[in-house]
Parts: sequence; structure tokens; C-alpha cells
Amino acid sequence: MKFKKGYSEKINTNFSIHIAEDNKEQLEAIINLNMEVHHEEILNTYIRRIFLEHPTRNDIMWLYIKDDEKNRIVSSLCLAPLKWQIENIDLNICEMEFVGTIEKYRGRGFIRILNQLYERIMREREYIFSVIRGIPFYYRKLGYVFVSSLDERIQIPISNIPHSNFKDIKIRKANINDLNFIQSKYNEFYSDFYIFNKFDPDCFKFKYLNDIYNAEIRSTYILEKDGKKSSYFSLGLSYDNQCYEIVGPNLNQKQMNTLLQYIIKIANYSKEDLLILNVSETSSLFNHIKSLGGTPLSSYGWQVKIPDLSIFFQIMKEILEERLVNSQYKNLNKVVRISDYQETVSLIIENGIIEKFVLDKGYPDLQNTDLRIPNGFLYKLLLGDRTIEEINYILKDAIVKDSSESLIETMFPKKPSYFSSDM
Repeated sequence: MKFKKGYSEKINTNFSIHIAEDNKEQLEAIINLNMEVHHEEILNTYIRRIFLEHPTRNDIMWLYIKDDEKNRIVSSLCLAPLKWQIENIDLNICEMEFVGTIEKYRGRGFIRILNQLYERIMREREYIFSVIRGIPFYYRKLGYVFVSSLDERIQIPISNIPHSNFKDIKIRKANINDLNFIQSKYNEFYSDFYIFNKFDPDCFKFKYLNDIYNAEIRSTYILEKDGKKSSYFSLGLSYDNQCYEIVGPNLNQKQMNTLLQYIIKIANYSKEDLLILNVSETSSLFNHIKSLGGTPLSSYGWQVKIPDLSIFFQIMKEILEERLVNSQYKNLNKVVRISDYQETVSLIIENGIIEKFVLDKGYPDLQNTDLRIPNGFLYKLLLGDRTIEEINYILKDAIVKDSSESLIETMFPKKPSYFSSDM
């Protein structure tokens, strides 16, 4: 491979771009840059731990730009692999993390230059798409768009939470011996979602089996009933340290009330306080809190970019064909053209089977294109986040042919996803 650790290239006479090697000097320089840019003390230990201990560290790449005259790293970002699943298909994707430029070097386009190398690595290593948990708006200029929820908060007065004491339900810290149980519960829960993280025991241990929890790492707990394991949950803090984050499978009412009382106890809340939690709105806990009088707050989302639509559709081929065969279109013979107004992918379908994909650059043929959604907003449909009707409500140039509307709805239904980072 051309792009591997130790790669370097001159940008101009003063600056060069690099992929960091696995050595202490470059690790310390990357940590120093992130500390200066983000001003978060936790990054000192967390980046060090990722660099030295993360299960996928051999494939994690730290890209940076160096001021050669001053021998100083001035801008950097991280490419980290992720293993997600879309229904029964493994997705080889990556996450952009730890993005930053020292203030005096901003305005020179360094993040764009780093992103160009990032996308070249994506193509070489066949990453299907990239995700980021970045700040609002900024990453649109790199082609990212919000898809699926990331930070969903709900608040409730402590006085609304039932003060139940279920003596048969206990909560204890999980350990490595609980991994098989956790994996079983995990797979059972996440199988109902469209896109989700493929369970990796080593990555789970790294992020979720920790003695402490904070905005970066989690602790996991086992719920026991009469001394037997019944479920689990993972506990951490939101990215802004403003509330607890709870991740885990659906729980029954007794388990949820026990969990809420546990949070109240460890946080030393009083009856006059307001409890705010970051909990997925697809979970039983979110809906339970809502039923108790909880109020949902504004949410945030993952940002996604699909650099090559033809590769994405090739990965989706099996799923799309299954949707066709289980519908009125099982014997379909048609060329389905889908465009983001910059390029058009033609799906050549014969007897319900996608025989070929053809990618054409440029403005679409308006008469013969079945679906047109501008820029990255197309991703919201392709990844099941929104229907064409919902997208068209805010973007009038999101257009589907009347004769193709039912077919597009069959091929790209709205389906809930639940995914997260391994970092």
C-alpha cells in the first residue's frame, strides 16, 4: 500500500504532510497539538491510550501537517476504522476524529489538505463511507451531512421518578467474565436495527469495560434478578460533561426504575433536582422516562460522507435485490437512475437482479432520472434516515419521478439505526 505509517509528502517549501509512525516523539507531538487546540485535559491520557492500546491501533492513522522550518505539528486528524453492519452485510467504514489546527495556522486550508489524504486512504483501503461526530456546519464544506441521531437528551424532575426498592434486582460492575452474556444481549437487541456496530469483544472491552467513566470511556454494569444475570447497561458522560449517557438493550419497567434510582444515588441528586440523561430515543428507557413526564431536548447527529456512490451501491446490491424479490418488483426490468446532481448511478435491473452499476459524472438527465437529491442529502435516504417525502419537505429539489415513487420507497425504506464509535 502507498499510504502507510511513515508516509510523507511536501506541500510547499514550508510545510509537509505525514502519516505518523508508531513512536513516542510523534505521539507526544500529536497530544500536545490536541491539548492546545481542544483544551481538554482528558485527551492527554485518552489519545495516549488509543495510540498504545486500542485493538485496531495498527490500522488507526494519525495524519498531520508539519511546519518544517519550526519542526512543529500544526494541524492533524485521525482516521480510525469501524466495523458496522447494515442488516446482514459487514460495512468497512472509518471515523474522522481529533481534528484540529493551531490557531495561528488557521485559514490556510490545512484541514482540506488533510481530508484529501484521508479520502485517498479511504479509496486505497476500500472504506465505504466516513463518519464524524464534529461541530455543526463546519464539515459540510468537506461533503458531510447529518444522518441518524448521536446525542439524544431527555430531562425529568427527580420527583417524577418512582422511588421503588426492588430487593430482587441488583446492579454490579461487569467484568471480562460477563462478555459472552453481554454479547448475547447485545446481538439480540441490535439485530432489530438497520445499521449498527458489529460486536467486537476487544473493542467493547477497550471502551466499555473500564473502572471509571467519563466523556470518552464507559463502565458497564450487570443487572441481576435473584442472583442471575438479566441484562446490562453502560454508563458514561455526554461529550460536554453535562449529563450521564446510558447505552444498552431494552429493559423492563422494574429494571428501568432500578437503574434510574441508581443514577440518583451515585449522583447524590435531591428531589428538587432535574435529571438530564443522554439516551437513545429508540430505547425503552427513553420512552419510559417520557411516560413519567420527561421532556425530550434537542438532539445532535452523526455526520456522514459517501465518497463513491458506485462502491456503496455494490455493497448494497444483495440488500436491494432482497427488497425487490419480496415485493411487487421481483420481476422488474428497468434502469433505475439515482443522482445527487453531480453524478448519477444507473442500476441496470433484469428480472429483479441488479446486473450492473454505471456511474456518470455531471448534471443529470432530468427526463430519465428516477431520483434526484442534492449533495449529501441523498445519504439520508440511502441510509434509511429519512423518506423522500421528508427530505422533499425541506429541499424542493429532492425529486422523485411519480412513476418511480413506489419503487424508490421499496428499495430505500426508512429504518431506525443505532450506532456508535469504537473510540
